[in-house]
Amino acid sequence: MTVKADMLKLLNSTQFPKNTGRTNNLKPGQTFSLSMVLGKVRMFYGKGLAESRFNKKHPELLAMAKKLLKSHDPKYGFQAVTINKNHASARHTDKYNRGHSYIIGLGNYTGGELVFEEGDYKGVHNIKNRWLKFKGDTPHYVKPFKGTRYTLVYYHWVK
Repeated sequence: MTVKADMLKLLNSTQFPKNTGRTNNLKPGQTFSLSMVLGKVRMFYGKGLAESRFNKKHPELLAMAKKLLKSHDPKYGFQAVTINKNHASARHTDKYNRGHSYIIGLGNYTGGELVFEEGDYKGVHNIKNRWLKFKGDTPHYVKPFKGTRYTLVYYHWVK
């Protein structure tokens, strides 16, 4: 199996939590997404970063996420990876990310392209089984899709 196939198998067997804290990328009427952040998370009370509570619950997912990115870009150092299941984000801007991020889509789905309406990344990007390196400080959103779609978004936090 390839690293992507191994990751997809692991994702399909993972129970995703309801996340109600990412309101900036929810569509009207949507109250949660199925997602989790692994790695270091931004502390909401106080300064700095802390280990995600999901690191201990899903160590195999964090290890596989690291292996997946390393297979593509061994030099990119990330602090966190957000893993989404079946989430078509509304138009939003990533306000806490620093520098370039990576995203890849995995799963058995059609559609779900990532869209930038302006800037250096302007256009419609097919991320299914494809890596995209981008800066999230430009507004972007996800087109509708059918099927089971996972995305892994790797990034650095602003300290």
